[in-house]
Amino acid sequence: MLKRTVIVFLLSFALGISGLYLALGEAVFRPETYRVQSSGLLIVGLAIVSFLAKWLAPAVRVWLLCRGQKVYLSYRSAILAHLSAIFGAALAPQNTGFAPATVAALSRLGVPVGTGIGVAIQIAVLDLIFFAWSIPAGVVYLIRSGTLELLPGARGAAFAAAGLAVIAAVFLSRYPRLVVSLILAAARWRVMARFAPRLRRVARDYYRSMREFLRLPASYWSMLHLATAAGWFGGFVLLWALLRLYGSGAGLLATLAILNTITLISHFVPTPGAAGFV
Repeated sequence: MLKRTVIVFLLSFALGISGLYLALGEAVFRPETYRVQSSGLLIVGLAIVSFLAKWLAPAVRVWLLCRGQKVYLSYRSAILAHLSAIFGAALAPQNTGFAPATVAALSRLGVPVGTGIGVAIQIAVLDLIFFAWSIPAGVVYLIRSGTLELLPGARGAAFAAAGLAVIAAVFLSRYPRLVVSLILAAARWRVMARFAPRLRRVARDYYRSMREFLRLPASYWSMLHLATAAGWFGGFVLLWALLRLYGSGAGLLATLAILNTITLISHFVPTPGAAGFV
């Protein structure tokens, strides 16, 4: 098992270096390419904090969603589920592996499959709500600050994407019967006859999970939205801090606004984990 892990790591590292070489040429092998230009302790500290927020805050969502539905998952297990989901997203085009990997990881940790499907969809709903308010705010900032000259079509597309995010979030959370109907339809297929009782149980667990999600108290909702924002902004701030450490004068708010829109668009790029696009 250890030998296989080492081989996978070395192969991944070699492919990463190959990709960088194709993009940057011989600069990849020059020591000055990796020389930090600024060593401000504040920036270094911010980079560390944002790194932790990027990886730990999303696991808080998994932990809270499970606890809110009377599934007592430990925070350590929630971190494992989140890391498994990130790995699945990195392998599949358009990040489509995130939800199945979340369900599979939660199932291995003892969470019913139907509840796991509910948690995966609830994470998507929280992300959609985040993009629904953060993208218009970012576009307004870019326009008013004059950081970028956005074409009218680009502005309209950004606000349209935010509107679609709201519609998708409402539809996924308020109308769980569609997914229930799909699961029950699969249970009626002749080839799935042996799995029919389990699929019906999955449908019941999923429906119960979505109803519990809507009945979460305001304190849970506040923490879920804070954890969602902390996870996304943690990644954005981390990139900004690294840019500053390597001598770039990029502005913080401009970086957040631009990365926010780019990240949403990356979910539609047909490469594993939007590789190469961001």
